[in-house]
Amino acid sequence: MKKLVCILAASIFMCGLTACSEEEVQNAATATYEQDGMITKMIFDAKGDAVTKITQETTMDLAGFTEEQIAEINSAVEMAEENFGEIDGVEYSAEEKDGKLVETIVMSADKDTLSVMIDQGILPVDNEELTQLSLDATVENLENSGWTVE
Repeated sequence: MKKLVCILAASIFMCGLTACSEEEVQNAATATYEQDGMITKMIFDAKGDAVTKITQETTMDLAGFTEEQIAEINSAVEMAEENFGEIDGVEYSAEEKDGKLVETIVMSADKDTLSVMIDQGILPVDNEELTQLSLDATVENLENSGWTVE
């Protein structure tokens, strides 16, 4: 009987170690949304169902914009650089190439970064005490909002 209990305990322990050793999957899901000439792509890295990193890339074709409108866009980019620069766990960059503005935001999905992004209204979620993003729930919400998910 003791051997059976030991074997059972060892099996449970090994299953627990297997679950804990789940590897992070890069590009676990990619969602794309196009509206008014802007294409936004979100790439999610995950460990199991927990999102670990989000990379958002938005491309805006500047053809047809006036110089004044482009100046306003550049001003908005400067503000975004300043705002995102104050958040630990977030990297922001924007560059103009081939007549397009490409904005890239890389966000860690750890508890502290999520908390700041929720507090600042950057991450629109109903649960202000969210400590982790579910990959499955995020993908489902994006699909329900008209995003194409790969």
